[in-house]
Amino acid sequence: MDVLITLFYLLEKINMSNPSLPLIYKIKISNITKEKKPCLVLLHGYGSNEDDLLSFAPNFPSKYTIISFRAPIPLDMGGYAWSNIHFDNSGEKSTVILEARESLKLIKESIELSITHFNLDHNDISLIGFSQGCILSWAMIINYPDLIRRAVTLSGYIVTELIDAPLENVSELIIFNSHGALDQMIPIENARKSINLIKKNNPKIIYKEYNEGHGISQDNFIDFLNWIKSTSR
Repeated sequence: MDVLITLFYLLEKINMSNPSLPLIYKIKISNITKEKKPCLVLLHGYGSNEDDLLSFAPNFPSKYTIISFRAPIPLDMGGYAWSNIHFDNSGEKSTVILEARESLKLIKESIELSITHFNLDHNDISLIGFSQGCILSWAMIINYPDLIRRAVTLSGYIVTELIDAPLENVSELIIFNSHGALDQMIPIENARKSINLIKKNNPKIIYKEYNEGHGISQDNFIDFLNWIKSTSR
């Protein structure tokens, strides 16, 4: 715990002198000396913040610059969202599309500015998104394949209203996708439907299910961390 507290303190100090971006962020700079650095971009879930996935940062390979963005919509309950959540008459949850699209725009702009500000390798930008951040990660990698090389999509699904290209035309995605079989927040069926929509022309997508709820188990984390290492350039 002391290590994480120290990490967050250092990240806060770094941010004081860092340039502003459309989204609030925390950053851990790569330790490599070459000019262009690979980057992992973290997108948290509904009701959380930029500190959440950043707790994984000490375990990621040190060659990566790690940027964790805060979603733009503050919630009354605390935390932040990439879009509000709407319940229809049957109790089904859906993403508010206009808000989600605005968040996609802010993420894209923030990444593009980060490439310049932090000397990132524009050919090696990866996303890690959980829950609502997973939904936007799917949309980002499909809509902007020239910007995002690969993605880790955790405990979410594809929202087709956020996708700009026919899914049958999308190919060669590099993705590690996982979901909890006991997830009561986002049912496992949503993830399975997403994979069926996209898997035909995308043999490099890895899909795994874990005996967990709406979270990231140790086994899940180890598997996607090993996948990041195995697909690194």
